[in-house]
Amino acid sequence: MIDETLLNSWLAKSMTDICLNGYDDQSHNHCAHFVAHAMNLHFGYTCRQHRGGTNAGANLRVHEIFAQCPKKHEIRQTGPRLTGLVFVSASSNFVTRNGTTTLQNVPRKHIGVIHSAHVWHYSNTNDQVVKQVMSEFLFHYSGQQNSLWYGSLPTAARPIHFGQC
Repeated sequence: MIDETLLNSWLAKSMTDICLNGYDDQSHNHCAHFVAHAMNLHFGYTCRQHRGGTNAGANLRVHEIFAQCPKKHEIRQTGPRLTGLVFVSASSNFVTRNGTTTLQNVPRKHIGVIHSAHVWHYSNTNDQVVKQVMSEFLFHYSGQQNSLWYGSLPTAARPIHFGQC
């Protein structure tokens, strides 16, 4: 179960602290990587595969996590009731066909964990996990029309505290 104590255990942790497989290069985008470690998501392309590690691998790709969310919808109003995953990208990157929405694999997409109108996500600029209000997260990428999308946790998710992976 996701709660504030669990999420706060990840605050200010760098990818060097988080990834036991050593996938921690500061020049890479680690937003999906953090979420996958915190939510215990091991599907798709993982840090273990990328580094040839021996520890449990965590997913590295935002669009792969989005695809695994059983329920998705655009967030038009923020509020304290949402708990799950949140995605931000240009509106045109969320494509709905035949009732199924996908997130395009583009460079400017970001993911975090939402709980009580706050988002915990990996700040690549600060090289650590941070907490923001939703209204700040919406403007993660300037110069484009962003959309926020909610995703319920993938069925494989088993949220954990920092240090349990």
